[in-house]
Amino acid sequence: MTADKRSVATDALETLGTIIDDRQARDAIHLAVEPVVAAHAMCAGADVGLMPDGRASELADKKLGIVDPFLKDGVVAGERFWLVVYPRQITSLRHVWEHPDFAISPDVTLAPKYSESEQWIRNFADGVSLHYDVLMEGAAEWVRTNDGKWGGEYLCFGGLLEGCSVPDEFWNHYDAVTGNTTPEEKRGSFFTCSC
Repeated sequence: MTADKRSVATDALETLGTIIDDRQARDAIHLAVEPVVAAHAMCAGADVGLMPDGRASELADKKLGIVDPFLKDGVVAGERFWLVVYPRQITSLRHVWEHPDFAISPDVTLAPKYSESEQWIRNFADGVSLHYDVLMEGAAEWVRTNDGKWGGEYLCFGGLLEGCSVPDEFWNHYDAVTGNTTPEEKRGSFFTCSC
């Protein structure tokens, strides 16, 4: 028997919820769970979210996960159960986890605490394969060099940012994190590619 040469990083979590191919091998995963109370009867595996009163329901506008799929009989109104959070949605995992739509667990004391705006920027940076500090420095340089007509100093990393742009929402979060007020004429996308 040969040793598995895969990295320690979980492979299955990247593809959970999709049809897999023959390159996948046996793995183990962590899934985030939150204890919740059922607003009404639901089947195991039903897509649910939280109602304004905090109870879990299939009628919630935003679905966050599923009713514990291992329950044999589902749940009835008033029963407590595990809401299994959709894969790749949580923002922190250290045996306790964080998710923007759940209250922060009192057990989370060692995790860095980011403001909602800083977390938004960190998530955006991850989505375009940039480090948070690189993105923030790029934004600062853009604002500093932007004359309001022709733009400023663009971030360019070969083809990395091809097809990517900075959404308008970024600037509201940027201002919240930095304490600045970026004028409208200095806002915009500061991404470019070398093509």
